[in-house]
Amino acid sequence: MSLAIGAAVLTGCATHIPTDLTQQCHSQAQVEQAEGSFSGLTLLGRYVSDSPFDTSAAEIVSFDSCSDQLFVVNAQSKRVDVLVLDSGNKPTLKESLDLNIAAEHASIEIGAANSVSAHQGLLAVAIENANKQQNGLIALYRADNLELVETFETGALPDMVSFSKDGRYIASANEGEPSSDYSIDPEGSVTLIDLSQGIASAKVFQISFESFNAGQSRENELDSKVRISAPNASVAEDLEPEYLTFGEDGYLYVALQENNAIAKISLAEKSVKTITGLGEKSWTDAKLDASNKDKVIGNFHSYPMLTGLYMPDSIDSYQVDGKTYIISANEGDGREYGFKTTQEICDMRGFDWDGDDYTASDDYATKQDFCIAYSDEVRGAKLTVPSEHPLATALKDKKKLARLKMVKPINELTKESHIQSFGARSFSIWDENGQLVFDSGDQFADLVFAHQPKHLNSSNDSNASADGRSDDKGVEPEAIEVAQINGRQLAFIGLERQGGIMIYDVTDPKAPMFIYFMNNRDFSQPVCTEVEDGDCVNGQYNPAAGDLGPESIHYFTRNGQHLIAVGNEVSGSTSVYRLDF
Repeated sequence: MSLAIGAAVLTGCATHIPTDLTQQCHSQAQVEQAEGSFSGLTLLGRYVSDSPFDTSAAEIVSFDSCSDQLFVVNAQSKRVDVLVLDSGNKPTLKESLDLNIAAEHASIEIGAANSVSAHQGLLAVAIENANKQQNGLIALYRADNLELVETFETGALPDMVSFSKDGRYIASANEGEPSSDYSIDPEGSVTLIDLSQGIASAKVFQISFESFNAGQSRENELDSKVRISAPNASVAEDLEPEYLTFGEDGYLYVALQENNAIAKISLAEKSVKTITGLGEKSWTDAKLDASNKDKVIGNFHSYPMLTGLYMPDSIDSYQVDGKTYIISANEGDGREYGFKTTQEICDMRGFDWDGDDYTASDDYATKQDFCIAYSDEVRGAKLTVPSEHPLATALKDKKKLARLKMVKPINELTKESHIQSFGARSFSIWDENGQLVFDSGDQFADLVFAHQPKHLNSSNDSNASADGRSDDKGVEPEAIEVAQINGRQLAFIGLERQGGIMIYDVTDPKAPMFIYFMNNRDFSQPVCTEVEDGDCVNGQYNPAAGDLGPESIHYFTRNGQHLIAVGNEVSGSTSVYRLDF
């Protein structure tokens, strides 16, 4: 692949909050174009949080060119870390943003920060309520001095926030996740903030899905492929917005992960235009390693009648020849809610006890373990299918499908029924109407197996876990970002469990090309300074293990270089890479 590269350098910064949204807060100067083919990623530096291991200390990352700073969500510590980059683009911690001032301004008690987005000197942070089932907020700050500008109320559990490319809008995907005992299930929603008249006169729209509820005006418009599965929940309560992207076509696209769907929202009308189910991916031709008990790494097989629900986590959008495309990282996500209590209380409430059986001992009323209030997951071996079903034998074999986590069926399975698993172990490209244009099939597993044959389907919290995620969602695509570089569209996909970044040229949406894979993870190192059977036992991360659990990827340019920053939630590290040509 040959690319002509043009980059911009930062030459000045605004010292005030822009009220005119067309105002540029810095000027740009062209650097000499570089001709050549993409040759790889170079790690320029890492910042490792001082937070305990596997506490989501580096989740979402965003760069602000005006203040020349990188912002990183540290969810467990309820803060946003502010990183500065040196002349070589190596990140170091400058300070942390205290979110309590925003909580006082909004008069709520806050929980964790979930997302951050920067745009021309402004910084938006999505913050959940201390009670996740109550409304959260978006806090808007000056990026240069971290002064709070304003707060805006959102729906329950704002999970992702983003500016539109022109800075006119801010939007949050409000997941509305149920309580641990499933007694409260708030509605999922989208908050849209219009800044076109200035921050002081901003208009806030809470976009609901209530009109798709049974008996409401748009009930018949709901695509039958949209997965509505929670018991006793309305459509609006069941829908759980996870991620969003502003298209260049006047629409906001929202991933409804657990519902295996994408909502399309009109920015002009401030309302939902469509909700489209994404359907199933067949494993009849594509292959997967579906067992962690077969003692074989890379034991790939095809299975007729086995499908995967795409269930995308991160999505992004881009345009080719005036047409909008949505690109998705197809993680998959089961629903399981529960809490720690005694077996006695768990049984009294009619829930499923997930610990040892204490019914014949005093521990029945005293010893605590996990009590499952609701789960839509089931192992393949637990499914009841007719003997004539093509997968009947494989579902009883732990070396094949008996271990694979399946979607718990609502109706009785017949010999014609598809057996559904979570996620598609791939990335996909969809058109503006939610129709599939491309899916990467089984390429991720093949590529990882070729590069790291002894570590395929590892967990992100142990370096002695090869094949351990085969019965779950494999390498588990999580993060995704598309960057346009001199007319080419490059997609960066982070593999949450396996680790590493896949890079594809997606300029032709129907025929993307794989171009690079890199995993800054050393499997020979323990993940913590003290481990047992490969697992961390002291909560102290070992930096030599590398990056674990890429949660987000952010592309930006600085000092004439094309860069990506990656937030790794398990290792708590933020890594900056240069794209080389």
